[in-house]
Amino acid sequence: MELFGIAQSIPVALVASMLYCFLLDRVVFKFERPRRWLLVTSYVVLALFAAELVIVLTVGPERGSAIFGPSFYVVHLTLFFLTVPAFANFLLLKPHRRFVDSWYVASFLCTVLAFFLVLLQYHVSESLYGIE
Repeated sequence: MELFGIAQSIPVALVASMLYCFLLDRVVFKFERPRRWLLVTSYVVLALFAAELVIVLTVGPERGSAIFGPSFYVVHLTLFFLTVPAFANFLLLKPHRRFVDSWYVASFLCTVLAFFLVLLQYHVSESLYGIE
């Protein structure tokens, strides 16, 4: 059943990423204040995700949860939902786009990141709570 959930996450992530990236490109990019606010918060979310990834890869989810307590999993779930939009903001809301120049390329990259996040979520959940 988990395999079915993982397989279904790809088209769902693609559609959600396409919609979000399209709205960023066509609506939010035109306004300076929301664009700046979203970009700054995206840097914070991406930095927190990088820190979580370092913790999971170096000490593992079990030890990370032992160090940080129950807040580790809460922060992990929060980052699970916020990292893909933050990555889209990072790619599309800069005044001078260096990495991608169109919203559909950004949506593809966000889908790849979302798939990685789903796999990471399964790994962390199974490490902390066991296989159900």
